[in-house]
Amino acid sequence: MRRDLDIRLLRTLVTIVDTGGFRRAAEALNISQPAISQHIRRLDTLVGEPVFLETGQFLRPSPIGEELLRYARQLVKTNDELVLHLSAAQRRRRLALGICDTLIGVIPGLLAGLTNHVPLTRLAVQTGPGDRLADDLTEGTIDLVLKMSPPAGTQEKVAATISCAWFGRPQLAEASPVPVAVCASKTAPLRELTEQTLQTAHVPWRTVYEGLGVEDVVTATRSGLGVGLLFSSADRLWGLTRVPAGALPDPVRDFPVTLTAGPRLSAELAGAALEAVRTALEAYLGGDHGALSA
Repeated sequence: MRRDLDIRLLRTLVTIVDTGGFRRAAEALNISQPAISQHIRRLDTLVGEPVFLETGQFLRPSPIGEELLRYARQLVKTNDELVLHLSAAQRRRRLALGICDTLIGVIPGLLAGLTNHVPLTRLAVQTGPGDRLADDLTEGTIDLVLKMSPPAGTQEKVAATISCAWFGRPQLAEASPVPVAVCASKTAPLRELTEQTLQTAHVPWRTVYEGLGVEDVVTATRSGLGVGLLFSSADRLWGLTRVPAGALPDPVRDFPVTLTAGPRLSAELAGAALEAVRTALEAYLGGDHGALSA
């Protein structure tokens, strides 16, 4: 008849010997001392004789207890290593991704790319301001952050560089001050770029619309409320009219898109995510976003 060893009983035996007694083992394992005694009685029954010759102040295993202890150490060690390995493997197949509000349009293509190329058991996405997502990454609540900002460390990889251009009705670009549609958040990348570009060129402007995100700015621009500084591919993406060249100052810079991996994410998954991001950006923005770089 086959008899299977319970790893909990073997762990109890090892802990009793290592800590020097039943009471200390109970404290170390966070179980009651009667439970410890019951475990040892079950081992006694299993091997057919006492595991300990003495269990008081002078703890002494029996010969069969010594032999069982040697195997118990090996089995407990193997069990713990296997559980740790499987848990790590399970974590590697889970991904929590943070995407800044400005790039929410890339989400469908990115999700498709990740699910097609990475064996994930669970995928979660949250959006928000890039600085808030960076804090979430530091706290460990998400694994990856995609945002529009220059790389600030070795963990941040540049996935693409996005160029921008002015869109809206041509006559609005000739007004003074220029009516501008922007995101409501003053730290939104496109709003910061809009204000810096106009300030640098000393062009007077007034804010006529503040939207929650890029899609809101697109709607305001299409309706003729104002002009908007958007991705260069906005004419293809949303059917917007580009402001004639020279009517407004060129943007003061392009936008690097960075992908930052948290410390718990495996290098393999981080690399696969970077490739998926590049592919998704290429499909979303077309050839207007500039050269891709590692």
